[in-house]
Amino acid sequence: MEQLPKFIEDLKKGIYKIDNRMMVEGSVNLNKFVAFNDIVISRKSISSMIKIRGKIDGRSFNTYYGDGVIVSTPTGSTAYSLSAGGPIMTPNLNAIAITPIAPHTLSARPIIVDGSTKLSFESIDKDRELHLILDGQVNLTMNEQDSLEIKMSEKALYLVKPEERDYYQVLREKLKWGDNLC
Repeated sequence: MEQLPKFIEDLKKGIYKIDNRMMVEGSVNLNKFVAFNDIVISRKSISSMIKIRGKIDGRSFNTYYGDGVIVSTPTGSTAYSLSAGGPIMTPNLNAIAITPIAPHTLSARPIIVDGSTKLSFESIDKDRELHLILDGQVNLTMNEQDSLEIKMSEKALYLVKPEERDYYQVLREKLKWGDNLC
């Protein structure tokens, strides 16, 4: 907050950078939505695991058995996806990360796919509803017969930031890279 007055003055002088950040869009049946950080497919109840079949460009690539799956943008890669063991992606990448949540198999690993990839996910559990959480806020329910389609959105989000702000400096500070933690 202490940098806010200086940032406002710099804005007035035209001293700033604009970041173009990709978003993902999803659809289930006729419901369409856009997410800036991530779309999370999760179990409705804490008492049971779920099975989710994932497809890339129409071809089956993995079945996830666990608590769910996080599909994140590069911006969202340092949020929930990172805490679930997903990779950090620099914000300018045209890519999507798929991160399993508490998988019940050691072979379920995060994967990064090109932003032009079309993803789809469906429940393969009978009579089991799934929750869709968009950017940690919006909740939708997905039934067994539904399929979630995800692709890069044509819409983008533009962030205005201080000219001197450095992405890697922010990572070093937040993740304490280089600090003696012991």
